[in-house]
Amino acid sequence: GRGIIRAHTATDDFEAKYKLYELEEKLQSYFLRISKSTILNTKKVYSITKNLAGASKIEFRETYKIVYCSRNYYKALKESLMPRGEKYE
Repeated sequence: GRGIIRAHTATDDFEAKYKLYELEEKLQSYFLRISKSTILNTKKVYSITKNLAGASKIEFRETYKIVYCSRNYYKALKESLMPRGEKYE
């Protein structure tokens, strides 16, 4: 089978009982897929360091954990973090 899906909180992590695409469907709209292997909570994003050559680094509030957003998902992430009605160009 596929690898184990791990869910991370600011201070912990645990095994999830769902596949990533199933979590995508079940989670609130502020959770967003940012790579083939990662879904994040957009409400917890602290900073994004854009990397034109590859994946952009994402840091979170209140934790040392870091994830990377692939280029294919970057525009959707930026738009989800903008005020309602604004578009990322």
